[in-house]
Amino acid sequence: MLAKARDEYNVKLKPISPLQASPDVTWGDSFTKLLAFNLTEYERILILDSDSTILQSMDELFLLPSAPVAMPRAYWLQSEDNFLTSGLVVLEPSEFQFSRIINAISEKDLKEYDMELMNRLYQNHCLILPHRPYFLISGEFRGDNHLRYLGSDNEVWDPQKVFAEAKIIHFSDWPYPKPWRKASKTNTDRRMPNCSIGLTGEEDCRGRDIWLSLYEDFRERRKVEPPSVIHSCGL
Repeated sequence: MLAKARDEYNVKLKPISPLQASPDVTWGDSFTKLLAFNLTEYERILILDSDSTILQSMDELFLLPSAPVAMPRAYWLQSEDNFLTSGLVVLEPSEFQFSRIINAISEKDLKEYDMELMNRLYQNHCLILPHRPYFLISGEFRGDNHLRYLGSDNEVWDPQKVFAEAKIIHFSDWPYPKPWRKASKTNTDRRMPNCSIGLTGEEDCRGRDIWLSLYEDFRERRKVEPPSVIHSCGL
């Protein structure tokens, strides 16, 4: 996939060493993306988590007003109303900000990961991006209450409309596995969204169909491990 990006789309690949800032096998390498703050040859960088699929162009984010960092809210966290998600970050690289990042990592708590660290540094000093349309989690299609995503009691949940407006989908369906690890049929049947009953009494399975198609699309585009393989997996 990286070779295809390089050869067909003229993507510049920069080899780096993972920034292992935690012994946690799942999230320990998550700080590596923050090395982007040191890419000062660029004016602005957009970083995305690998467990995401881009649905539409987001080129307009490079034209935002100048700010060290721009991030959406983690709207799905009920206990943290103002918490930011580091799944999408627009940043302006600088030696000063990179120094802040490295110092914060060296002083962090053992249970603090990239999202907690970014909130500690930028929660009150950040350009806020609207999660609609810039950050939709796949688990939204499995939920029954969509108020935190919609932002209004008056708007009716329409999975097709939400999917059509979204520019990025972030795979978040714990304990269902990330999309690069193929789930068993039993697990998928247990975790996939339920169908609902429409206003006229018909069964509405649009949310389920979209959710399943997202995982199938990922499998078609990237190599997926069989469900019998159990170990840490990344890009």
